[in-house]
Amino acid sequence: MKVALVGLPQSGKTSLFTALTGTEPGREKGGMRLGTVKVPDARVDRLSLMYRPKKTTHAVIEIVEAHTPHKDERKASKSALDAGFLNLVKPMDAFLLVVRAFDEEGLNDPRADLDTLLSEMILTDLMLVETRLERDDLEHKKGKPGMPGEERDALNRCLKILDNSQRIYEDANLAARPELRTYAFLTARPILAMVNVGEDDIPKPTAEVLARFRLPVAGIPTFACCAKSEGEIQAMPEADRKDFREMLGVREPVLDIMVRELYLSLGLVSFLTTGEDECRAWTIRRGTPAARAAGAVHADIEKGFIRAEVIAYDDFIALGSEAAAKKAGKYRLEGREYVVQDGDIVHFRFNV
Repeated sequence: MKVALVGLPQSGKTSLFTALTGTEPGREKGGMRLGTVKVPDARVDRLSLMYRPKKTTHAVIEIVEAHTPHKDERKASKSALDAGFLNLVKPMDAFLLVVRAFDEEGLNDPRADLDTLLSEMILTDLMLVETRLERDDLEHKKGKPGMPGEERDALNRCLKILDNSQRIYEDANLAARPELRTYAFLTARPILAMVNVGEDDIPKPTAEVLARFRLPVAGIPTFACCAKSEGEIQAMPEADRKDFREMLGVREPVLDIMVRELYLSLGLVSFLTTGEDECRAWTIRRGTPAARAAGAVHADIEKGFIRAEVIAYDDFIALGSEAAAKKAGKYRLEGREYVVQDGDIVHFRFNV
């Protein structure tokens, strides 16, 4: 999974990148700063303590900080985000918009910054739709067949939504249309927002802080954190982090909040595999059948799928072992259409 941090200069997205990825300096690639983070999952840690495997593997998220234009460049282009930048972030699965809400004078307006970023993303998609429809009209005038009717219908629906300053993602059925996949519309994917506050706002209730800035925007999951403080905490020895968070009034690490909101927005769950070699979490879409979930482990397992042996994580922990789960009737044999649930411990049987 790839998530792009998007924000105007001085919004604190670099500080947030550091807070999320820890001391990792990040690697540069094509104008983007790249880093990876482990998805916190206490279930994986607990299973690892029980099995003592050779390897413990958490799910990972790739965090991308794409460089936005500086102030002078934005004046020249009259745009908050230039075309080159927007092309860089097109392959992302989701966007986290970072807006600044920290200064002593209280002059920052995170709601206005968020509106600016959303407007630029909507405008980019709108221009793409209009260009494609105009080209199709021209092809028809030349006697060429043009695009399929289903594709044109989907684009016309997008045009109506975007013209109304809304995001394609707000129409879930439209956003999922296969005809639109090649367009990589920015607003067809989940967008979250992080309000980067000062230390004084850390202990305050999130709803109170957001309301002061006229947030959240409808349909945009929004949370607040102090990226600078989060980065300082991340740089500490792990044993000291909890006490420092309590001292500052930090209720929950920003990584935990981001992961939870991303999984909800993208409709993701994790199933688990265990053994002496490895304990691991695998990320899949909610509603994925067992055979397709097996493909997350290896394509050959999906092709040769026979059955899935499943124990719910909570049942396994309560009973203490696979043997006890079998005795209690909690060890189930499921077929290829079984929908894998969050926290299922799964062993796939297959024939190559």
